[in-house]
Amino acid sequence: MRLEKREITLNEKDSLKDLLLLEKALLGQYTDALTRVTRKELRERILELVKETSGEIFWMKDLLDKES
Repeated sequence: MRLEKREITLNEKDSLKDLLLLEKALLGQYTDALTRVTRKELRERILELVKETSGEIFWMKDLLDKES
């Protein structure tokens, strides 16, 4: 069987879905890191990153909901 070359294009919705999955994975890594970190300064920074990432997740979710 011969494989043909196909052009693959992503639309905005697909890109947002991919980014949303990555942000969710990143959020999981941050929460995992919180249970392992002992330095107060690092815990505080991770908490800031959790807040920022959560905001981005809500923003992307809102965009996806508008597309539907």
